Amino acid sequence: MECGLARNPHDEWAAGTMRISEPPRPKANVLKQSRRQILKVAAFAAALPGMSRPVSAQTYPSRPIHFIVPFPPGSPNEILARLYGDRLSDDWKQAAVVELRPGATGTIGAETVARAAPDGYTLLFTVDLPITMAPALVKVNYDPQRDLLPVALVARTENVVVVGRSAGIDSLAELVAAAKAKPATLTFASAGHGSPSHLCGEMIKRQAGIDMVHVPFTGVAPGMNAVLAGNVTMLCGPISLALPFVQSGKVAALAVTGEKPSPLLPGVAPLAATYPGFEISAWFALFAPAGTPASTRQLLREELQKIYAAPAIGGRLTALGLQPEWMAGDELVRMIADDVRKWRDLISSAGIKAE
Repeated sequence: MECGLARNPHDEWAAGTMRISEPPRPKANVLKQSRRQILKVAAFAAALPGMSRPVSAQTYPSRPIHFIVPFPPGSPNEILARLYGDRLSDDWKQAAVVELRPGATGTIGAETVARAAPDGYTLLFTVDLPITMAPALVKVNYDPQRDLLPVALVARTENVVVVGRSAGIDSLAELVAAAKAKPATLTFASAGHGSPSHLCGEMIKRQAGIDMVHVPFTGVAPGMNAVLAGNVTMLCGPISLALPFVQSGKVAALAVTGEKPSPLLPGVAPLAATYPGFEISAWFALFAPAGTPASTRQLLREELQKIYAAPAIGGRLTALGLQPEWMAGDELVRMIADDVRKWRDLISSAGIKAE
């Protein structure tokens, strides 16, 4: 009779008689499912970098956009910025806030944007003065061609040369003849030293070879009042300001300063017809700080072009004395560079200083 002794697992291991149980093998269909899951996860992970790019681009704008206007309330610049800002707000469902930062011929607002974060949320909506003229007149702490990137130009306005009826002058030829007959006798008004109306008068003097006396005022409207009163001979000022007085016959329009006749004054010849290359016009454009991503600027440009093409915009601009015009890309960059050179050369040769 055998004694019932307990088996020693160690002895079985040593004798090679112990059987080690193996874990159950997965079935074939389970392995296939696991492989499919791994492949799906790997494919999703590989797609993440590509997916993140359009998602992040679509997040702009995620908060209000600020349009900095570097001129006082009521200017065509402000009205135009609000017109575009309202339409942008409607389209993007994101507020476009117009902030006025006037002073120093527009350079305070321009510098604000030049120093802003390049994220597309602080933009400069301006007439050309702080971009092309002011840097040649006053010391500025920004380089408009280096620190600001043009997004698009959306409108333009021109000047018109007007004289009061008491002057007895009805044409540009008569003005030049009278100035040559009596040098330094005729006068021209401006909105102040270094203002666009001052530069326009100086360019007429240089092109026509005449001498007139500059009479600066604290704005272009007081200058127009002086012409109406017969205290000053001539003013080269915005069409939007002069148009009612031309239409009422209180002043005579001698010439416009664009390359071709203005649709607002179709019967008035451009100065360029007499003096080839003579062109003075103010343009309005949107700028972003240098470093703003190209994708953000492209979104802004596409939105501006959409607004520009809206049928109602043209009528609104005409009422402001502005002409719709679209320019972007390299063409706009070249035009700005040409304007910078033109005004720098004139200001230097005429010894003009801003006060």
